Amino acid sequence: MVTIYWLISIGLLVGMIVDLIMIKRGVGLVQNVIGGAIGSVIIGVSMIVLNVYGPLIYAAIGSITFLFLINVFSFDLEHSEDIKAG
Repeated sequence: MVTIYWLISIGLLVGMIVDLIMIKRGVGLVQNVIGGAIGSVIIGVSMIVLNVYGPLIYAAIGSITFLFLINVFSFDLEHSEDIKAG
């Protein structure tokens, strides 16, 4: 249970940092924080199941990757609607 706590904490921290980096682009703070926690738990638990050393590091990297994909595709969708409307 302690590992799950750390996975969620890493995901929340990564989500907040990504939101600070994106500065009014992509999804909002709540979506970044929740997405970071979800990505961190999924990658971290899968690394624990695979018995890989250092699951917390992989959880942080996985959370960053997950949030990158979410923000890039949401940014692309916003601009495609502007192009169609204009």
